[in-house]
Amino acid sequence: METSVDRIDGLEELFHHKLAQLYYTEHELVEALDEMAINTTNDRMAEGFADHRDETRTQVQRLEDVFAALDRPAERREDPVLDALEAERATLEDAIEDDDVLDMAYLNAGMMTERIEMTAYEGLTTMANHLEYTDEIRKPLESNYEEEQSAYRELSAMETAADMKSLWDRLTPS
Repeated sequence: METSVDRIDGLEELFHHKLAQLYYTEHELVEALDEMAINTTNDRMAEGFADHRDETRTQVQRLEDVFAALDRPAERREDPVLDALEAERATLEDAIEDDDVLDMAYLNAGMMTERIEMTAYEGLTTMANHLEYTDEIRKPLESNYEEEQSAYRELSAMETAADMKSLWDRLTPS
C-alpha cells in the first residue's frame, strides 16, 4: 500500500490517485462498520451498520471492476481523511462510558463518513466524465455514490426516529 504521493501531472493521474484512496477507504470501512454494528447498543443502528457493511463489500468489488476496466491492478493508497476519522472514533470509544452517548458518537461518525464518501464519488465521477471514460468505469462509481446517499439518508432519519426520542430526552438537559 502506498503512502507517499509522487508528482501528479494530469487529470488521469489524479483520478487514479483518488480511486486508490477510495479503494483503501472502502476496505477500511468494512471493518469499522462491523465494529460499530457490534458495539452499538441501539438495534436499529446495529442493523443499519451491518447492512451498510455488506453494501460496502459490494462497493469494494465495484471499485475493483473500475481498476480492471482501466487495465490497472487494484491499488490501495492511504487516505489521511479516513485515518483521522478512524482515530477520532477510537479516541471517543475509549473516552465514552455511556452506551447512549457512544451511540450518538457512532451516528455522527457515520454521517460524517457518508458525506466524505459522497464527495469523493462526486469528484471521481466528474473526473471520469471529463476524461470521457466509458460507462464501464462511470456506472460503478455512480452506483456506489447512490448507495452512500441512501446510507446517509438512513442515518439522518435516525436522528428524528421515534425510537431515538427517549435517548435524546435522556442526553439533553431540560
